[in-house]
Amino acid sequence: MKFGRWLGLCCACLMALLLTACGKGSTPYDSIVVNFVNTATPSQISAIAKEYDVSLRPSSASSFARQEAIYLFDVDANHQGSTRRLMKRLTDEALIEYAHPNYQFQAAFVPNDRLYPQQWNLKAINMPEAWDISQGEGITVAVVDTGVTRVSDLAQTEFVKGYDFVDDDENPEDLQGHGTHVAGTIAQSTNNAFGVAGIAFKAKIMPVRVLDANGFGSLSDVVEGIRYAADHGATIINLSLGSRASAQLMQEAVTYAHNKGVTIIAAAGNENSNQVSYPARYEHVIAVSATGPNGEKAPYSNYGVGVDISAPGGAKTQDHPEYGILQQTINRRNPNEALFAYFQGTSMATPHVAGVAALIQAQGVKDPDKVEEVLKMSATPVRDDKQNFYGAGRLDAAKALARATGQQEENPLVLWFKDFLQYLNNNGYLNPRFWFDGGPIALVPKLLMVVGGYIIMVLIRWWLAPKRLIQSVPLVAGILLGSAGLFPLQGLAIVGAPRWPFQLAGSSLPELGTAFAQSNALNPLFASVLIPGLLMLLLLGHRRWRWGVIGLCIGMASHLLLSGSLFYEGVVWFGSSAWLGRSFLLLNGVLCLGLAYLGAQASLEQPSTATGLALRK
Repeated sequence: MKFGRWLGLCCACLMALLLTACGKGSTPYDSIVVNFVNTATPSQISAIAKEYDVSLRPSSASSFARQEAIYLFDVDANHQGSTRRLMKRLTDEALIEYAHPNYQFQAAFVPNDRLYPQQWNLKAINMPEAWDISQGEGITVAVVDTGVTRVSDLAQTEFVKGYDFVDDDENPEDLQGHGTHVAGTIAQSTNNAFGVAGIAFKAKIMPVRVLDANGFGSLSDVVEGIRYAADHGATIINLSLGSRASAQLMQEAVTYAHNKGVTIIAAAGNENSNQVSYPARYEHVIAVSATGPNGEKAPYSNYGVGVDISAPGGAKTQDHPEYGILQQTINRRNPNEALFAYFQGTSMATPHVAGVAALIQAQGVKDPDKVEEVLKMSATPVRDDKQNFYGAGRLDAAKALARATGQQEENPLVLWFKDFLQYLNNNGYLNPRFWFDGGPIALVPKLLMVVGGYIIMVLIRWWLAPKRLIQSVPLVAGILLGSAGLFPLQGLAIVGAPRWPFQLAGSSLPELGTAFAQSNALNPLFASVLIPGLLMLLLLGHRRWRWGVIGLCIGMASHLLLSGSLFYEGVVWFGSSAWLGRSFLLLNGVLCLGLAYLGAQASLEQPSTATGLALRK
């Protein structure tokens, strides 16, 4: 009975912690559940009720309630401190297994907007769970764009005063449709039995027009729009715009807004380039790349150094326009006409992050650096993101809100430790991405491949000439090139420069065939005995370089044997047949091992010219 009582108490405490972590704070209850031991008699139950001056009643008329002796009594919800003490005293009674609050549960919020089922993007970021915690109350988001028209599905959305820097007036109406669509993703009027839903539908929209009816705007207007938003109470600025050129004036505006406590979020760009657009590339700006309905990078989205996080931006096709992002906007040909339209672009991905940022700020996390940290640390990481398509990962509103609520209460040291464990779990044992901006690299498998190559070298030395073989620079270089390569380089990146040189320089020979691919599957032409075999034929007679080829064979043997056994990630052209791919790698690993042995043996039979593993006399 003691075990059951303590188990029940632990469950009650865990339930309270979970409800608190989900942002409910002080979860309401007006009654207490008391579970007596099954052997308790009615007279004993009455005695307990009399002793503690509570009016116990069966929880229901069901056979389960009678059999398990489950009772309820009412309490004053305004005096939870004394109620908790009472529950503890009751739980200590030998006749009671546990006593805990009769918590109230509710269904997860699902908006009744008629077109909500078509918004795959909101489900992709787990909005239903997030809405139960926050809906963006009290937060002002500036949409610095083509302006915003208050269409019918923005009728219940609260607006604050904005400005039109294109026409220099106080009427920032949209004549293009882009800005209205963006505003809809952030705060479309929601649960109004009409149209579609928005992410932070209780947030306020500040319309700031800096782009004209064709979607173009000047640097000076965009800069003024950013400063205006920062000076007039916006705590989030959405910049679904960009340029390939950097400007000191823009960077100063971004710094100005950040210093005023504004979270700035911008589109990475739509050129399918590995260079992020400005202002997204600046420090203190959260750069957003776009994903399609399948969660993969959208074909048009920019990527690479500077991308901080990814979010749904749509990936429409001719047959599937619904793969775009659906919101209400205006008809560009007739700005007075509202319509529901599927748009796509990193412009559409950016307001997803801005909306979730508003939900985070509504929970009390206002510092822009803290908001960015919550967004990144709660994102779902994408393994093997070699080209940094996704930044920290895919946006997850529910996890972001759970993290935002917990961050205010948890010990910072404990929170850091949890973050560290989560990071190790999501990205592999140790990861250069912890220090460098770029795709994750599993450190342990790489080191094991290098160690494996060294072990193979020791074995060959033992078999051939225990007293004659030593290491040489070509041999060690060959082992490294064949086994792991200079893999830390894969995690390095320079803002504004392509990443392929680092990918190429950091790859081992077996990886060269897929150095630029997102998959870690190996190319059979490179991950085989073919290349080292050809090099052995060409360089076996060279007194120095042959030891480099022997080292290459040793390293590749280690790489292929480990890849075919412990660290198998596929072989291109072999489809989904894992056994065939594994067999191919293992066979070629054994062949490389044999080639290394034969090459070393042939070299040691020429003592007058051997300089690699042969010890000079």
